[in-house]
Formats: sequence, C-alpha cells, structure tokens
Amino acid sequence: VLTDVLAEVDPRNKVDIRGEDPEQTAIRMLEMLRVLKYKPAPDVTPTMFRQGLVQGDKHIIHPILDWLLQNMTDLKKRAYLAHYLVKVDVPLEIMTDSEVSTLYDQYDRLIEDFKTIHKESEMLKNSGYSTSELRADLEIMEREKNIVVKRIERMQHKVENIHNKDAMLEATHALRVERREKSIANQKQEQQAALNQTEQRVQRLQQQLKEMRHAAMGATPKGLLQRLEEETNVNMYIVKQKLPKEIDTRSKEVDILQLVLSEPAMGRAELDALNTKIQAVNNEVNQLVERHLATNNPADDKLAPFRQQAAIIARKKETTAEQLTELRSKLSALEEELQEKRNQLQEFAGDTVLRGEEFKRYVNKLRGRSSLYKRHRAELSALKAEAGVLTRTVEILKARDETILRGLAVEEAQKGVSGFRATEERLVEVSGEKANIDHEKGQTLEEMSALVLELTQRIASKKAQLAPIIKELRPLREKCQELTAEYEQKKHIYDTTAAGLESATAKLEQEVRTLREEIRSSESKYHLLQAESVINQVKLDQLAEEMRRYVGNTAGSEKTKSLRDQLTQKINEQEKLSRQLKEDQRIVKENQANRSQQMKLWTDLQKLLECKKRCLEEAKQRSGTVHREKGAETLVLQ
Repeated sequence: VLTDVLAEVDPRNKVDIRGEDPEQTAIRMLEMLRVLKYKPAPDVTPTMFRQGLVQGDKHIIHPILDWLLQNMTDLKKRAYLAHYLVKVDVPLEIMTDSEVSTLYDQYDRLIEDFKTIHKESEMLKNSGYSTSELRADLEIMEREKNIVVKRIERMQHKVENIHNKDAMLEATHALRVERREKSIANQKQEQQAALNQTEQRVQRLQQQLKEMRHAAMGATPKGLLQRLEEETNVNMYIVKQKLPKEIDTRSKEVDILQLVLSEPAMGRAELDALNTKIQAVNNEVNQLVERHLATNNPADDKLAPFRQQAAIIARKKETTAEQLTELRSKLSALEEELQEKRNQLQEFAGDTVLRGEEFKRYVNKLRGRSSLYKRHRAELSALKAEAGVLTRTVEILKARDETILRGLAVEEAQKGVSGFRATEERLVEVSGEKANIDHEKGQTLEEMSALVLELTQRIASKKAQLAPIIKELRPLREKCQELTAEYEQKKHIYDTTAAGLESATAKLEQEVRTLREEIRSSESKYHLLQAESVINQVKLDQLAEEMRRYVGNTAGSEKTKSLRDQLTQKINEQEKLSRQLKEDQRIVKENQANRSQQMKLWTDLQKLLECKKRCLEEAKQRSGTVHREKGAETLVLQ
C-alpha cells in the first residue's frame, strides 16, 4: 500500500515489490521519503525506522501514509521538482576530469534555467486568470469588437452617401487638432497663472524680508539689551509682585468661601445679628480713625508725601501690568484669528490673493470658462442622448450574441467537445507563450523541450484513459445540474424562512429589552417609594411621640419634655443671654472714653518712666559709678 501511494506521488515508484529485494525496497522508500522531506517522530531512532519500514510495522507505516495522503498535492509537486533539481552525486576524483567538470557546469546551468522557467510557469498559473474568467473576458472583448466593427461599418455607410466626405474628414481632423491646441493653450495659461502667483508670493516674501531688514538696521546691541531689560523688568514685576498678590487674594477668597461653606446654614435672625455686629465694628473703627487723626497731626508726618507717591506709583504699576496682560491676551487672540482666516483663505483661494488687474483678468478668465462650460454642457447632452441610443443597441446586440453563444455551446455539448473553442484559444496562447520562451532560451532548453514532449504524451495518454470516464460523467453532470437547481430552490425557501424568523426574533428581543427596562424602572420606583414610606413612617412616629409628650407633659418631669418645650426653653435662655450682652455692651460704651483716657495716661506714664530709666543708665555709663548705702543710690564723680 505504501508503494502504491508513493507511486501515485512519483510514477517511478510503481514497481511490484514481490519481485524486488526487501533491502532494495527499503532503500527506495527511504530515498523517496528523504526527497519528500518526511520527518519521523522524535522518539523513533533511524535504526528503528529502517527496521519498521522493512518489516512493515504499522506504527511506522501508518504515520507515513497519513502524512502522504494529507499533503498529496504538495508532495507531487515536490517529487516532480526533485526529479530535475536533486543533483547527481559525483565523486571528487571523477570531478577532476575536465570533460566531466564541463558537463557538470552545463548541468548546473540547465537546473538554473529550469528553476527560472518553472517560476515563470507558476506565475502564469497563479496570475489569477481562470478558464471561466478568460472565457468571460474573451466574450466581452468579442462583443466589444463586434460593436466597434458595426459602429465603423455604420459610420462608413453614413459617409458613403456624402459627396464631400474628404473635405469633412479634413475638417474633422482640423477640429481635432484645434481642440488639442486649445487644450494645450489652456494648460499653458494655467501654468502661466500658477507661475504668476508664485512670482507674486516670492515678491511678497522679499518685501517682508526687506521690511524686517529695514527694521533691524537701526537696532543696536545696546538698544536691544535695553528693550530686553525692560521686558525682563516688566515680567519680573508681574511674576514677583502682581501674580503673588493675585494668588494671595484668590487664596483668601477661597478660604473665606470654604469657611462659609463649612458653617451651618444661618437663619434670618442670625444674619440680622451679624449685620448689626458688623455695623457696630465699622462705627468703632471709624471713631478710632477719627481719634487717631485728631491726636496725630498729618502735617507733622514727613514721610506722608513719599508714602502717597509710592502708593501712586504702585497703582500705576498695577494698572500698567493689567493693561499689558489684557493687550497680550488680545494680541494672542487676534493672532489666532488671523491664522484661522489665513487657513480659510488658503483653503478657498490658494496661497495668494488676487488684487487689482490680476483679479479682473481672473474674472474675465472665469467668464470665458463659463461660456466654454455651457457650450461643452450642450455637447455633453447631445452625446448623452447618442450614448443612450448606442447603449440600447449594445444591449440588443449583447442579447443576440448571448443567444448565439448559447447555441454554440449546445452544439459543442451535443458533439462532445464542450469548451473546445475556449480551450483551443487557450492552447494557442500557451503555445505562443511557449514559443516565446523557447525563442528566448535558445538551444540550452532542448532537454526541457523533451520533457515537455514527454509530459504532452502523458497528458494525451491520460486523456485517452479519461475519455470513457468523461462519457459516464455527462449524465452525472445533468443530474448535478438538476440537484443544483433543487438546492437553489430549497436554499431560497430556507433563506426566506430564516429571514422571517430573524425579523420575528429581533422584534421579540426588542420587546423583551423594552419590558426589562420597564421592570428595572418599576423596581427603582418601588424601592424609592418604599424608602420614602419608611422615612415618612419615622416622621409620623416622631410626630406621634411629640404629641404624646406635649399632651401628657407634667411640670416636674424634665426627661419627658416635648421638643416644643425644650426649644421654647432654649429660646428664652438665648433671649436672656442677649439682654445681658446688650447691657454689657451699653456699660462698655459708657465707660469707653474714661477708660481710653486712663489707658492713655498709663501709657504716657510708662513711656516717661522708661525715658528716665534710659537717661539714668546713660548717665551711669558716662560719668561714674553708683554706691548703694542704706537703700539709696549715690553718684560718685570720678
């Protein structure tokens, strides 16, 4: 069985093993498997593999058969190529002969030529042109050819009745030449316009360069450094003074807002109390300021003008910095807008903008093109009408051609030569290609020609063997066509039923999704209502407990007081505290003037004593020492 399979791969292995030596059989099989690049299992040693192959061990034979039958097509191709590409082993002592070496080099060149031809053949086979596609292409080309021939005949028939056809042909030729010249002139004009635009762009860029150079002519290193220093000073002021103040202000605002946010919500009474307190503090501050101004004469302050001047300069700096920041933001916004407008202009009008005479020429050019467009549109309408007539004619001719081709196919089928015409054309093409290849390769491919002849003979013998099988295959083809038609009908019914079921399933799935969404929404509403019910029940219980405590409350029971009583008691306590605080505030306001005066006197006394102490210490350091006798200090002059 293994020999028969190998013979199917390579006919040279088709031998009767009953008359062959077992050792020779093993050598032949091993050589064939080596050529086919078969790899035994990793746990099988070469000795075990050889013995199993000689003895016919199923653990060795079955994997080989499985591998051969799975890769039959590739192995046939490999065996075919091995017959020509596996080089003959020539001993080195024989290769020393000059004639043998020359023949071996020629043998190598023939192998390389065979590789090249085989690659070209495979490329032709794998080029994607199947017989049906080539046949369809040939039919299309044939129909197009017939259409063109008939059109030429129709035009010749029309021209025959014209007495001045030569003049008309000359006029047509002149018209074609004129149209071509006009097209070239239009192209030249377009190229000239593009050249003009490019030159204008170059001129504009040169002008910009000139302006930039002119602006840089008066600039000196000292001026540039001075300008950079000014910009640096401005930026330093913004970074070190303005921005930290703004950041500090924003931070304070954020802290205040966070403090307000963290405090509990305040009622109307608390807000009124805070406003009253703020107003009282403001009044107190104003009184202190007025008192300070009354006690301290502003005319005696020598630093006041400088402080005022410094404040004015600081305000000017802040105003200038704010204006600079605003102008920079406006400049960046205008630059972005300008860039956007330039991009839009470039999208709509190209790289340049036409002005003056150029714009007028462009408008005139557009008018000329508009008239040309209208004339061409009229010609296109006439051509479309003629194309409609020609398309209908082509359809009629195609229908007739298809009828003729079907009749020809039926005749070929009746004669038993289906596809003879296409096969003959293909054989002619292949013969032509083969002749071209043989012409290019010359005499070096004589052996390959013999090989092709041998293959042709084998193909002829195979065709002779397949002829009775083809005759038996014809009724089977008819049956296959009937089964194919029945299959198509059943498939159509199945597709229709499947489409209906899919649409019904999709509708049901949509309904299920809708119902699931409704269930999910209803469940969420149910849980929400249940939670609200629990909250309301808790509130009702609290209300019932409050009513019970309010109705059954006694004077001596502190623990069972209702919330209303407790809140009333707290309100009374806060009112008492508020009255006490107002009384304290009144007393403080009445005694404020006396206490402030007393505080001032004590402060002046403290300053006087400190001044005396300082004077005494300075006198000690200047003129002498102090002796303490009986609790008194005596100054001894040196």
